[in-house]
Amino acid sequence: MTHTDMHSTLLVSKGTPLQPGKMYVRLYHGRTNPDQEMDDWGFVGPTFGPLSCYVHTYCSTFRIHGESDTSELWLETHSDMIQWGGSFYGDFEVFIARENDRG
Repeated sequence: MTHTDMHSTLLVSKGTPLQPGKMYVRLYHGRTNPDQEMDDWGFVGPTFGPLSCYVHTYCSTFRIHGESDTSELWLETHSDMIQWGGSFYGDFEVFIARENDRG
């Protein structure tokens, strides 16, 4: 079982409607090589949620908790980026979904 498979309950499929009023995390500024020189913003990464809690400790540990008590995901870091699914992301947002928002 891969890292992504283990936490598929929090991973929102691309294009899936998000639940308005619920909290989500989305990764941005993606690249496949952490040493890549960026001359643009990179690609948009995955969306996770809906969430009950987001925890950020010492600028190096990122944990997100689903609405159920049992779903927790630790987002791994590599240097100053978040690593997920073979890609590296330089930015993320925590947001409350609005009508018509999609994963």
